[in-house]
Amino acid sequence: MNDLYLSMGRKEGAAGSLYWPIRFTNTSTTSCALRGYPGVSVLDTAHHQLGPAATRSGSPYGTVTLAPGHSASSVIRTTNGPIGGPCLRTGTYLRVYPPASRTPALIPAAWTTCSGVFQAGPVNVEGAI
Repeated sequence: MNDLYLSMGRKEGAAGSLYWPIRFTNTSTTSCALRGYPGVSVLDTAHHQLGPAATRSGSPYGTVTLAPGHSASSVIRTTNGPIGGPCLRTGTYLRVYPPASRTPALIPAAWTTCSGVFQAGPVNVEGAI
């Protein structure tokens, strides 16, 4: 998993939710495969976790094979503000464990979990949550 570069895509809001894709880019010279869900949690500037880790969306998934230089994404979701409960403090980083990896990546990302909703979708190339 050392040959994966993780970054954030573009945030989008829709129907009371906020969606933000985490991009997994293969930086090696050979193909790699990803299957399932990443582990995602929000950290503050001191790298302390804010609230619980993301739950899995429950969406079906398959194996994604990434050719060198290609990307796939996992979309994270929360509510767009305190719709059904309060918002936590805004985090500074996302700690992301790629599927089947025990080594996390820290991605600078301002993320606020609201209403107790924090979900991650499976890694895929379609953008589903």
